[in-house]
Amino acid sequence: MRNLFPSFVKYAFISALATSFVGGLTAGLGQGFDLGTQWPGPVLTMVLLAISGSFEPIHRFLTVLTTALYVAVFAYSLRIRSRVVVGLAALALAFLVATALTGRAVLLVLGGEIKPPLAFAIYPLNNSLALLTAATMALLWSLVTPVKPYSHILAYRGAAFWGFVASVSGAYILGYHKITKTPLSYSIPPALTASEIPWIIHLVAAALSVALAIYAFLKSGERDFWHWAALTSALAQPISGVLMFVGASRDPWAPGPQTALHAAFAHLLVISAFVIYARGRFGRR
Repeated sequence: MRNLFPSFVKYAFISALATSFVGGLTAGLGQGFDLGTQWPGPVLTMVLLAISGSFEPIHRFLTVLTTALYVAVFAYSLRIRSRVVVGLAALALAFLVATALTGRAVLLVLGGEIKPPLAFAIYPLNNSLALLTAATMALLWSLVTPVKPYSHILAYRGAAFWGFVASVSGAYILGYHKITKTPLSYSIPPALTASEIPWIIHLVAAALSVALAIYAFLKSGERDFWHWAALTSALAQPISGVLMFVGASRDPWAPGPQTALHAAFAHLLVISAFVIYARGRFGRR
């Protein structure tokens, strides 16, 4: 039974990433309110809506699947009797529950039931919790899978931190413009004005995260899954970011499917860099 545990953890992590990706698709295609504020909604209605091409029902189905996998991981962790394993499994499940609750709050924001300024905090909060949900499970996966100690962990720590800042600020920007229904009107390079402070923070944090991840990859010489994930995400972010900017400048409600790619690569960059740092800092040597 214990030999199955790493597989359960891996599939739970993949399911969490897939849920976030499809959530990004619903936001990018303007389908986040297809089922209104009701959650989870009538099953038949969700099935028919999914058949018609909406990703919102799929996002809700994946949320249920991810929850089941996270509960299974926690249940299995109790048999292993490791405080670290049980603690991480419990923390991941707690983050998932909090993500689901703030996801419900996003629907209330879209429905106008939560008003600004509180509404502006919901998108970055939901994004942060979704990121922490996947990151905690990823760390647990790396913990139960034998790996050698990592080097250049300080650069990866910086990449994870600044990537997190970029992700949160990006979610705030998208949420703000969805709520106010105003297209992005930021300048490149950004102007030193109060209205562009979130934009400046996002660009600077993103640039630092990408640069640190690429630097660490080139200097470390290590080439496992997490290192390649960090590099791939870092290289993809500038391209997907430009496409995201163009789409949101035209229509903040439905900036396009590139929203999902930009968000997914942002999360994967933070997660992979964080796992590398954590295993290098706290892993067995």
